[in-house]
Amino acid sequence: MHTPVDPSQAITTPLSVVIPARNEAATIAGVVAHARQSGAGQVLVVDGDSTDATAAEATRAGADVVRPRDLFPELGPVLGKGDALWRALPLTTGTTVAFLDGDLTVLDDLLPRLLAPLEQPGVVLAKADIRRLDEHGQRRFGRVSQFTARPLLSLLFPELDHITEPLSGQVAADRDLLMCLPFEPDYGLEVGMLLDVVAEHGVDAIAHPDCGRLLHGEQSDTDLADMATVVAGAILRRAGLAAGASRIRPPHVIAVT
Repeated sequence: MHTPVDPSQAITTPLSVVIPARNEAATIAGVVAHARQSGAGQVLVVDGDSTDATAAEATRAGADVVRPRDLFPELGPVLGKGDALWRALPLTTGTTVAFLDGDLTVLDDLLPRLLAPLEQPGVVLAKADIRRLDEHGQRRFGRVSQFTARPLLSLLFPELDHITEPLSGQVAADRDLLMCLPFEPDYGLEVGMLLDVVAEHGVDAIAHPDCGRLLHGEQSDTDLADMATVVAGAILRRAGLAAGASRIRPPHVIAVT
């Protein structure tokens, strides 16, 4: 466990915020504004071929917008969210990088709370613990997290049982650390990153700060079923219980031109 840190004392090192988005015109400007107001010197929206006004809204709010298929096209088709962020990471300029999803609302002081634990010695990655509430005011967990990720982690990696939101896409870390990590190409990104950092640096290197309320877009049952399969595979491979490897090499092996 880590000592709570006052969000007003969050790190002041140069910060890049990377926001994956696809058809998030209704919310992207608010996420970009939150990043800017929280001190990000660079906000990079990674737009997965949106068919709405996501790119225009992000640009108007002050973000730089890139399309993942335009980044290192020689590497072939983009394989999903993880691959998109992997391609965008070398473009970041901050010494600290935060990933925020593009469909968030009710951000409160999410980013300062997320960044604050990185000031503590030994903490190398912060993953947001957020509260989504139902119509009765009770906390509601994502279905894939509740019924796939958390049970598997509890059985196979019980030292991570305190991580209530293992699939949270709101993550912050030192850029050099991220540049040395392999990324799962799709939905396994977040849990794969969590397990890889724990394997290399230990469970005490992970912070799971309370980042307040968060409203997040919903996905279809079909998308959730696909997500559950990919997440389970990422966990089982790291436990040595599934063959194969879908991870792609760390981004520092590619050159930015």
